[in-house]
Amino acid sequence: METRSQWGTRAGFVLAAMGSAIGLGNIWRFPATAYENGGGAFFIPYLIALLTAGIPILIMEFTMGHKYRGSAPLTFRKINKKSEFVGWWAVMVAFVISTYYSVIIAWAISYSIFSLNLSWGDDTGAFLMGII
Repeated sequence: METRSQWGTRAGFVLAAMGSAIGLGNIWRFPATAYENGGGAFFIPYLIALLTAGIPILIMEFTMGHKYRGSAPLTFRKINKKSEFVGWWAVMVAFVISTYYSVIIAWAISYSIFSLNLSWGDDTGAFLMGII
């Protein structure tokens, strides 16, 4: 059996896990979503969903990865051959999210570059939407 690389430090793993779990969507959209849906009133169901679904599923995913030491499809196949598609579904979702993030990052880089000399003049939205 081939040996798999391991995290050098616990801090490296924790930071990578936090980056994966928090994601750009929470940092970018959470304040606006909270504001549009009642501020503190939105935070209560969000916190309940996080504590009852988000964190337990995250812990389950880490535990499965630690126990079976394989990719998501391989891990689910080891649990039950019929459930391998769940692992492939996770791979597909990660690919779609990565594609989505790359567009947002390209937009942010474009904005940063054009902001150096305020290329857009008076209408930032029309300028950026016409370029991207």
